[in-house]
Amino acid sequence: MSRYILIDNNSGCILGDSADLNGKHYVGTPEEYAAALDRSVGEVGRTYTLINHNPRSAERGYHVYRADVGDSEAVPVVHDGQDQDAIDAVRRECEYVGFIRIRGRRTKHG
Repeated sequence: MSRYILIDNNSGCILGDSADLNGKHYVGTPEEYAAALDRSVGEVGRTYTLINHNPRSAERGYHVYRADVGDSEAVPVVHDGQDQDAIDAVRRECEYVGFIRIRGRRTKHG
């Protein structure tokens, strides 16, 4: 079961760890996880496209890291997305998967 961690391109903070989406391990593609994470905070009406490189720009999106490297977890489940040590560990220990581009209007419901 794949485990993805998303880091916001603009803030540099960890926005989510698929090992703990509302208390459950989310199973799906990185794009599906990004959409589920956004829906959980009221963000709807967006599209998500995974590209397999870092765009090195300020565009809206998420850097995707895979935390289940080999037969073990590269980092513990992330609960504090602003903890710089956790952010550094994800970037250092996890496998970079790519970048999810976010398109569409930002609307809040809920």
